[in-house]
Amino acid sequence: GAPVRDSLNDDYTLLGLDKTASAAEVKKSYRRMMSKHHPDRLIAKGMPPEMVKLATQKTQNIKQAYDRIMARKVNT
Repeated sequence: GAPVRDSLNDDYTLLGLDKTASAAEVKKSYRRMMSKHHPDRLIAKGMPPEMVKLATQKTQNIKQAYDRIMARKVNT
């Protein structure tokens, strides 16, 4: 239904892509986003714990978005 489609749109937006992106583009964007926001990287830069906590949530959201997009791409 509609909520799934909206969620998928949000997933593409989170990864900085539009729905025409290929699986390879999705993977490339996912890797770039995970690298940029990864908590371990922020810890190494000396970020405070609350920033690391936010980054952890962000990386979880990025991973979930990637998983949903890829599952949809495999099934279509």
